[in-house]
Amino acid sequence: MVKYRFGPGGADRLPGLRHRRKNRGMKTGLLALVLLAMCCGAGIAAAADDLASAIAAVEKREGADSPYLLPLLEPLAQQRFRDGKLAEAGELRRRALKIALGAFGSGSASAAEAMTALALSNIDARRYLDAEPLLIAAAEVLKERVDGDHPALANVFAGLARVALARGDADAALAWAEKAAAIAAKNPHQRATEPMLALAAALAAKERLTEAERTAREALARDRETHGPESSAAARSLSQLANVYIRDKRYREALPLLEEAASLDQARLGPGHPFIGDDLYDVGVVLDGLKRPEAARKAFSAAVRVFEAGEAKETPRAAYAERELARMLRGLGKSEEADEAAKDSRRILKRAETEERDRERQI
Repeated sequence: MVKYRFGPGGADRLPGLRHRRKNRGMKTGLLALVLLAMCCGAGIAAAADDLASAIAAVEKREGADSPYLLPLLEPLAQQRFRDGKLAEAGELRRRALKIALGAFGSGSASAAEAMTALALSNIDARRYLDAEPLLIAAAEVLKERVDGDHPALANVFAGLARVALARGDADAALAWAEKAAAIAAKNPHQRATEPMLALAAALAAKERLTEAERTAREALARDRETHGPESSAAARSLSQLANVYIRDKRYREALPLLEEAASLDQARLGPGHPFIGDDLYDVGVVLDGLKRPEAARKAFSAAVRVFEAGEAKETPRAAYAERELARMLRGLGKSEEADEAAKDSRRILKRAETEERDRERQI
């Protein structure tokens, strides 16, 4: 997440806002919470209920479209995301974008930040068609507002690399990821490793596996040092490194990494979080590669249960897991169960394809 010039007090401050401070009516404790959120961003320790209460207080004093809500909406969105409520996190970020646009205009740095945050929510939900125009718009704004090596652009380019990978365009993905990584390298104080992880994924897609492994290992080391060995950031890097090994068919090396990532995610994320299902799906792929079909079946089955328990229910995530589960079941001689899983997978994918075509028409 980009952290600069955020809301009141930043470069996009509303005209005359400085002179209204005495009349804002905001209590000292609430102001302290807002300032803490502005300074700490994702590191804010306030519970979701406290953030929701603070938001309600700002709404009462400043109005529902107040820019003073911006530094509170983002940490609440991050908390909802950790709980597995991706749709709610997206709605909070959509609201933040609306506020930023109204308060500062579409060409503001705050609007670009909000566009990037919303786009990343869409990528996490695998709504790539929704993410891409937001990232393109954010890039255009930032090119006018910041230097070409500003870390904000690294987040945007990394997101565009992820979109290109989802589209199957490895060349475009690598080009975007290299831009993101080059900017990140010029800003070593930045904590986020997403540009490096996007580059590792793009390199792997181009079968440049030695470079991909080196990049993913570097990201993992940085995440462990910066966020801690048991952090969610470390889990993402572990997963990316494991996926490089999967592409290289180094299944035995991938398995312990994925098991560790799954353990970390289960400890830190909500029980129906799609990232946990992703971990279990990848474990199933590895176990299948190791010729352990019964263990793979259990992993795919567990992934399906996680997806069905959360917001990934009835999405392609769940459908792909069911498809692999069906393949495992058929190999184990359980044809009836396999047919049922395969049928459900086809139904979900067909509906998703129709919805995707509808979104393409709208765009």
